[in-house]
Amino acid sequence: MASAGAGNVTEIVQNRDRSVRITRRFEAPRALVFKMFTDETHLARWFGPQGHNVARCTVEPKIGGRFYAELKGPDGTLHRVTGVFKEVQQDRRIAFTWTWLGENGAPRSPDLDTLVTIDLADKGKETELTLTHTGFENEDQAGRHNSGWTSCFVCLGEYLAGVAD
Repeated sequence: MASAGAGNVTEIVQNRDRSVRITRRFEAPRALVFKMFTDETHLARWFGPQGHNVARCTVEPKIGGRFYAELKGPDGTLHRVTGVFKEVQQDRRIAFTWTWLGENGAPRSPDLDTLVTIDLADKGKETELTLTHTGFENEDQAGRHNSGWTSCFVCLGEYLAGVAD
């Protein structure tokens, strides 16, 4: 089983260029951590900030493939996000656009696609995950995503603790 014990945040950087970088280690094999982002079954179990549940998701982990997640917040509000995979390096790196959708299914900000890049590296028995999320219009957006991703990684650590390698 993977362990959440090493899932401590090692670095969180909110850059002046309105990007977010979070580095965190998980006591789990790199291939398993990669699968958390590329397998719908796993993604549906942990994705979203604490208190949110995945109501629906689809993942096509290939260049040009799409992802979609519908998160239900503690108050019942639905939050929808979609994107397109730009890079997929098995067990090492993925990059995808990130677009929030409004209630009508159209992008909230049609001219704004941010980019999420996730890099994975072996660090002994741990996997170091570095998330970089770029392209925010302002510091408030970057700050809210920083909080959201940090909370997501708490959920990921808890989920990994119960998953067999």
